[in-house]
Amino acid sequence: MFNLPFFKKNKQNLLDGRSNIVALDIGTEKLKSILFSMTNVGIEIKKISRIEQQQSAMKSGIIMNLDIVLENCRLAFSDITSKLPQEELPKNVVMGIAGEYIQGVSIVVNYQREENYEKEVTQKEQNNIINQIKAKIETSGKEDLGQRTGLRNEDIEILHITPTGLEIGGMPVDSLVGYKGRDVKLHFYASFAPKTYVEALRKVASDLDLNVLGIVSQPFSVARAYSGSSNREFSAIFIDIGGGTTDIAIVDRGNVVETKMFAFGGRTFTKEIAKILDLEYRFAEQRKIKYSEKELTRELSGIVQKIVYPVAKLWLRTLKTALSSCDDIESFPPQIYLCGGGSLLPEIKEVMLEFPWKKYLPFPVVPKIEYFKPDKLDNILDSSGSLKHIFDITPASLTKFAYECEMGKNKNVII
Repeated sequence: MFNLPFFKKNKQNLLDGRSNIVALDIGTEKLKSILFSMTNVGIEIKKISRIEQQQSAMKSGIIMNLDIVLENCRLAFSDITSKLPQEELPKNVVMGIAGEYIQGVSIVVNYQREENYEKEVTQKEQNNIINQIKAKIETSGKEDLGQRTGLRNEDIEILHITPTGLEIGGMPVDSLVGYKGRDVKLHFYASFAPKTYVEALRKVASDLDLNVLGIVSQPFSVARAYSGSSNREFSAIFIDIGGGTTDIAIVDRGNVVETKMFAFGGRTFTKEIAKILDLEYRFAEQRKIKYSEKELTRELSGIVQKIVYPVAKLWLRTLKTALSSCDDIESFPPQIYLCGGGSLLPEIKEVMLEFPWKKYLPFPVVPKIEYFKPDKLDNILDSSGSLKHIFDITPASLTKFAYECEMGKNKNVII
């Protein structure tokens, strides 16, 4: 397995079960952090912290006021490490990133072993094949994002280039090593971001005195965290509705083939409630949350429902546009999983159930819509007792990404 630009080799064995690590999801409305450790058999979540973000801190998933975010991160770090002795304090962090300018692309590469196809693939040959492809992805991916955003190549950061599947002679394998054959197919997911976004996250990690293990495209990590999502027979759409953005990941036969993000999340609903009811933003947010949790009177619920439903219809039209732009998808999977705090609004699922999917998009059947609940997270043991909410799926998925990368590094396999 080659070195990912943002998943550095670490001399310490992070699978020892004793090395505490932090997963940090700097969301628009809430800053969520998780203290966890890993072994060869999975992840143990030890503590979860959720800090309310000020309205001026974030916009559309991007840090707008670094000082405020840094202070919130310090509070979160203090919260999850308050009872740890000095020698058990975490030294590493894995971070999520989202926003409309985060580019995620799925790449399938066909490679032919011309000279040595009758011999078994060695570790050296596998590394050479992957390194060649990695170099091409770095160049083409930066150029593509540059065309979309107007950024120059030097202003674009590679987040991660993650191998998601290998085939040799038409047979899926975890590693090419030891197999014979001429035709090799490699699946990758590559993620790129504007350098200014990444530098802001680096500043956060530096302020906390933490080494950055990885900065991860959040829709990718969410899709990979669902139990069984890397199996060859698995296909689904994951929709993560946060405070500032909606993130989409499409999985086809175990591979993440497309990700999309758009700046429309729970904050848009809150602002509409605040405007129509003439409330301060924080009171409108509280009312929205209580409405989602069915804690309002019937009269107040009716008022909020009339405000929220048209906004949900607008959100769905934006979702339709995002899915319509997935040019390489000939047929969408018939299963949709929702997560993120914004998906708790009942109108989200309601408008999705009402929508004529087959009329406007290439769905073979009307998709089934379910929530991605924490019990569907793969290889994760919750010792904290706090992993109960679908808005914790995103930070929990970051722990799974760290685990996959560490397992791949230690076993020399492609995960």
